[in-house]
Amino acid sequence: MDLSDKRTGIIVLIGILWVIITVLGWKEQHMAGMYAGVILMLLHMMLGASKKGKLSSKLFVYPFLIWAVLWCISFFLSKYYADLYVGKIPDFTVLGFHPSFAWTILTYWIGGVLTLTIGFILFKDEWLSEKDWQDFKQKIQMIEQSEVK
Repeated sequence: MDLSDKRTGIIVLIGILWVIITVLGWKEQHMAGMYAGVILMLLHMMLGASKKGKLSSKLFVYPFLIWAVLWCISFFLSKYYADLYVGKIPDFTVLGFHPSFAWTILTYWIGGVLTLTIGFILFKDEWLSEKDWQDFKQKIQMIEQSEVK
């Protein structure tokens, strides 16, 4: 996926999303703000993982897109069960947690961390190959040498 000609647009969109998230918070539209936050983080991940303007489609689909879907599912189900049991104690728990919090633990926290970790392990060269790391270190070394002169 070529992001090189979309980079400026993505950065502008990130700025706009920050404004939208802030306004949604002021207006107490927290769920919409959280969903916008997922888009914001997804855009940051895309820019951060791109190499010379290119983002691996494999990396975008898994883990990035799957991570975003898990977080959205978590937000939806957490709110659903929080609203369902507002003011009363649920008649069941999920692994000992209130049903609304269980989705936060299972999909948002564990699911998100596992998805990104497994994605990193499976596609580590898509994130940062050994060659890219060595090239980066060489570039830094050249900069340091030019500053000494």
